[in-house]
Amino acid sequence: MIKTIISRTSVMLIAVAVVGLTGCASPANREAMSTPNQSFNKQYSYSVSVSAQGGGETGAMDSSNISNEDFKAAIEQSITQSQLFKTVIQGKDGDYELTVSISPLTKPMMGFSFTVDMEAGWSLVKVSDKSVVMRKLIKSSHTATMGDSMVGVTRLRMAVEGAARDNIAQGLQAIADLNLR
Repeated sequence: MIKTIISRTSVMLIAVAVVGLTGCASPANREAMSTPNQSFNKQYSYSVSVSAQGGGETGAMDSSNISNEDFKAAIEQSITQSQLFKTVIQGKDGDYELTVSISPLTKPMMGFSFTVDMEAGWSLVKVSDKSVVMRKLIKSSHTATMGDSMVGVTRLRMAVEGAARDNIAQGLQAIADLNLR
């Protein structure tokens, strides 16, 4: 009887491990990285263009990553929803140019809880005179647990998205704390 219980427990643990380790990695989702409920006490009457760099594509045998395109879209969506700037424009013809550079993410290989650490350099430049208004390194972190998802690749993606969302929230708050003219 005890051998049967141990055998069943072993089979269940192996099954959970297989479910957690199988599947294809999926890239971080731009909507999940945006900060939909962030608001600020000020709204700048200026336009801003956004660029992102340092991200990476997610390969089939890779772990979840943040593409430059999706990170840029998440920042733009967050700015638009918060109304921090009057408009977000494409190209470099805006009043301000925001560049966010992602450093490599620190991600776990396996586990029950996945914590992802992220660093990104935020740089805001006034286009008219090329003056650097803000340059700041922002560190963020997010943990996804078994309660978030039983599937390991999904937990990892959720941790990556959460770290990016927190980074965007901190970056936009840093810009809101400025007195742009």
